[in-house]
Amino acid sequence: MKKILCLFLCTLLAVSVIATNVFAAEPRWTHVGSVSPSISANDGTYTSEVSCLDGTSKIECTLILYEKGLFGNYTEVSRVSDVYYGHTHEFVGHYAIKSGTTYKLVTDVVATRNGSTEHVSVPFEKKC
Repeated sequence: MKKILCLFLCTLLAVSVIATNVFAAEPRWTHVGSVSPSISANDGTYTSEVSCLDGTSKIECTLILYEKGLFGNYTEVSRVSDVYYGHTHEFVGHYAIKSGTTYKLVTDVVATRNGSTEHVSVPFEKKC
């Protein structure tokens, strides 16, 4: 029984190491390095810091804020769009965010780098 358990655990460890290496080798996005969303009831802001790779000349960003209803459905309550000419920028929207309510922020980004564009959409959910 101990040999079977040991063999099973060794196999599980080997598979997890192989899977980690395979997924770690692929970049998540081509032009966008990271998207860091945030929702704050304290100051009524929702933000996303978008960081793209060097050579990115333009970032088009739309922040869409949804409020979760009583039956679990989401309703759009605010939206803001902006364009930044560079590779890193924090995009900001304002709304009367209520404590105790769940919100979903969707960050839609179109990054232009070396003449090609990439579209990235990142959802983020938070109970305030």
